[in-house]
Amino acid sequence: MEMFLRLEEAWDVTLRRTDACPVETVPLFDAYGRVLAAAVQAKAPFPPFDRSALDGYAVRAADIQGASPDAPVELQVLEEVPAGTVPERVVGAGQAAKIMTGAPIPVGADAIVRKEAAELLGNPAGRNSESADGEGAEGLCQHAIVRILMDVPAGEAISVQGEDAPQGAMLLEAGTRIGAAETALLATNGEAMVPVYRRPRVGILVSGSEVRPLSGELLPGQIRDSNGPMLAALVRDLGGEPVLYGQVGDELEEIAARVKQMAAECDLVLTTGGVSVGDYDVMRDAYVQAGGEVVFWKVTMRPGTPVTFAEIAGTPVFGLSGNPAAAYVNFVMLVVPVLRKLAGLSQVLPRPVKAVLDSAGSAKVIGLDRFLRAELVSLDGQLVARAGKGQKAAILTSLVGIQGLVRIPAREEAPNGSLVDVYLLQEGALSR
Repeated sequence: MEMFLRLEEAWDVTLRRTDACPVETVPLFDAYGRVLAAAVQAKAPFPPFDRSALDGYAVRAADIQGASPDAPVELQVLEEVPAGTVPERVVGAGQAAKIMTGAPIPVGADAIVRKEAAELLGNPAGRNSESADGEGAEGLCQHAIVRILMDVPAGEAISVQGEDAPQGAMLLEAGTRIGAAETALLATNGEAMVPVYRRPRVGILVSGSEVRPLSGELLPGQIRDSNGPMLAALVRDLGGEPVLYGQVGDELEEIAARVKQMAAECDLVLTTGGVSVGDYDVMRDAYVQAGGEVVFWKVTMRPGTPVTFAEIAGTPVFGLSGNPAAAYVNFVMLVVPVLRKLAGLSQVLPRPVKAVLDSAGSAKVIGLDRFLRAELVSLDGQLVARAGKGQKAAILTSLVGIQGLVRIPAREEAPNGSLVDVYLLQEGALSR
């Protein structure tokens, strides 16, 4: 068992012992928020044909050079081309086709004039329509004239075939989280079924004889379980599936039996409490009794120094602090990368941003990296991290309203106004 690992060393150890969850294929509608398990290439060009980007008139740019409200150019309207249809006429000199957004460009036309820059004189017939005297659409169109009030260059308002993505282009890499934009790409590519990594199942167990469930009355010396619901919410925010295994006391055999069950049923196990040096801190012994290996104990971070990492039957196990704020920091800085790897994401480690520190309390220089809960604001174009006074490991209210964790390296001072690294809480989400 290793002890007192630096955070970066702990990342390396935990991620080396973690594999992505198995792959499953789901309908596109159910793939939102999941992670793509295979790369996706364009089956056809996007768009599949040259199409109009506007409602207006398909013209030859050479025919309308110099056109203006004072010097309009009149063109014969050959036909009307709604979206979803195919043009039937070739646009020649002095001719135009009325066209709708998304419709294919008629042969011969090389530009679109927007509807607002044209005046239609007479109504062209719709496709396959007939006049009252039996004359067909072609005859009516011969009498329809459009007056063009501006000139446009060749290529104006035309979306060229393949300009978004040519056939065979890489659309999405494996390890990409599927959001709204990715869903649109997959739908356009005809991906009705999508290979994704299964959502990680995360077992959560809260230890301590003083911790009681939400229902029922509290006896003297007892407290409500806040860690279980908090961790479940964090897992759910990340796109995982939390599985609550309730509370246990401090009995070694009971804890060992429970974590062994959890390791067999879940992709990741989280326990809280019982990882320090007290007489009733038996969690590490329970991991071993359950057939596991304790890989490391303690990381050079505060709060949450006594965090433990183990492996039971191939399942990663984190023993988090029993103090709520410390458990929260443990989760954000250590559990999140493992959860992201389980989910199949390609980028798993948090990436800090720089901010100016504005701390309401003093922070002593210690031999551990300190993580301060902070609110982030923008002042005069500068990101400012406001760390409140409530930085003790057991202060639950200090977590409300924060957007990041300020990292102050071991044995370094961080006076107000200094530039510090901040880990954004939303960076942890599996939605990245």
